[in-house]
Amino acid sequence: MRPLRQAYPFFAPDRARLSGIAGLLLAGTALAVLKPWPIAIAIDSLIGDQPLPAWLPGASREVLLVALTAATFLIHAAVALVLAAGHRMAIEVGLNGLRRVRGAVFEKLQTLPIEYHLRHPQGDLIQRATWDTCAFQTIFQQGFVTVFTAGLSLALMIVVMARLNLALTLVTLATLPPLLIAIRVCGPRMMRAGSAAQERDGRLASRVQQNIAATSVIRAFNHEPAEIERFGTEADTSRNLRSRQHGLEIAYLAVVAIVFGGGIAAILMTGATQVTLGRATVGDLIVFIAYLSQFYEPLNQLSNVGVNVSTAGAGVDRVCEILDTRDEAELGEDPPPPRGELEFRNVSFSFGPGKTVLNEINLRIAPGEVIALVGPSGAGKSTLLHLLQRFREPTTGEILAGELPLRSWSRAGWHRSVTAIQQEPVLLPGTIADNIALGNPDASREEIVSAAKATCADGFIRNCEHAYETIVGEGSARLSVGESQRVNLARAFLKQSPILLLDEPTSALDTDSESAVAESLGVLSQGRTTLVVSHRQEVMKYARRVIVLENGRVTADGTPDAVAASNEFFRRMRGSER
Repeated sequence: MRPLRQAYPFFAPDRARLSGIAGLLLAGTALAVLKPWPIAIAIDSLIGDQPLPAWLPGASREVLLVALTAATFLIHAAVALVLAAGHRMAIEVGLNGLRRVRGAVFEKLQTLPIEYHLRHPQGDLIQRATWDTCAFQTIFQQGFVTVFTAGLSLALMIVVMARLNLALTLVTLATLPPLLIAIRVCGPRMMRAGSAAQERDGRLASRVQQNIAATSVIRAFNHEPAEIERFGTEADTSRNLRSRQHGLEIAYLAVVAIVFGGGIAAILMTGATQVTLGRATVGDLIVFIAYLSQFYEPLNQLSNVGVNVSTAGAGVDRVCEILDTRDEAELGEDPPPPRGELEFRNVSFSFGPGKTVLNEINLRIAPGEVIALVGPSGAGKSTLLHLLQRFREPTTGEILAGELPLRSWSRAGWHRSVTAIQQEPVLLPGTIADNIALGNPDASREEIVSAAKATCADGFIRNCEHAYETIVGEGSARLSVGESQRVNLARAFLKQSPILLLDEPTSALDTDSESAVAESLGVLSQGRTTLVVSHRQEVMKYARRVIVLENGRVTADGTPDAVAASNEFFRRMRGSER
């Protein structure tokens, strides 16, 4: 029942359609009760010697045969059409619910803390957002609809069968306890096995995603055989878990079939005995056997519900784990945007015991100040920028903007005041103009072009096939790294935020591209509080202050010349540039 409760809210908005589905399925089920009666009357009264039912008007045998034949066809056709309409409507409602849950998962992924994304492989999240969400549609159609239809059929069948022959009805109902025991015993096991299999499938999807992302490195180092072997190991584990899941399902269905077989055998013996003793007619027995098949069909559907809901329930759990995760807190109305003044007060950060990255950082940064952060790899430079973006929170200490802690703003509000440019330029699928406009979705074409000119991007953009309407593919495949970075800079220029963070923005560029991007950075940093992580002199020449980080601590802080005179690391860096 838990997966059904979890899934229902996504289908509740279609309450009117749910009522229509219930009405159609109710009508179809009620009509299905009439199916065997024309055949029973024909056998007892036309073939046998039983009198016609009192409600049936007298007529010749030929007319009655035609009427009963037509009635048989019309009843079956009506049941088929009514149930088809109900199931068609149910499919629409199921697809509506699937759309809602996919939208909810995608929206949730946009608001979850960055730590959540770092803890979960991308492939696994993709698996949950695309394939696991299909479990909600399965729950609705194989759970809600089947349970309603089968339950309604069972209720009607029990009433009609009891009025027809109470003894045979009691024999039929004797199959219910062992069936319920089978569902109770096997259901949780099937759900656990399904959950383990789907989790492993998510890991397998992550393996594929990671392999595709690292194709160039794998090919360059001839690592394909090792990757194929690792994928084979993951695929074998996934296969074994699926095999165990399906083995449990097959065993469960076999138990159900045996229970049904025992019930049918008991009905045959009891019914044949009653006909032999004259307590029932052949027509009565045929009607009862027909009802028996209609009785066991919903029972069989309900038994399959155990399999389907157990399997789908694992997917629902994986999706609800995302939906139930606490997202980024919104604080209501944000304070006014900061002017660019920043302060670190005893800020430390660690990834866990023994993994301290920043240790007691104390810094004051004035509005509009351009600062270069330098230091060896692992010194904590990028982590410090992540703290300023609120991708992570300090383990101890506090970061302030003006007189207010950063947590005074919602994350969305704070991100409006900060622009970050990473080492690897990121462009989203769309046109070049669309990508620049990410900095300000309300910007006019003139403002977009002005931003491109200010960051030395207008020239190469106009040389593209469709200029600003040129489509950039996934991973910005149609632009070079330097061109992509300049589009990123134009986007940042258009945003006009008071704080600018640059993390090795030219490390992947050649000399010419670096010079063009560095010139853009000089324009971009004017009037903004800017922190730039770089070891390239072309970029650092715009800095008026240098902060050296080593082993998570500030070891030097001053003008470039003062730091160069007092810090061996900085001298080595400048020497390597020469």
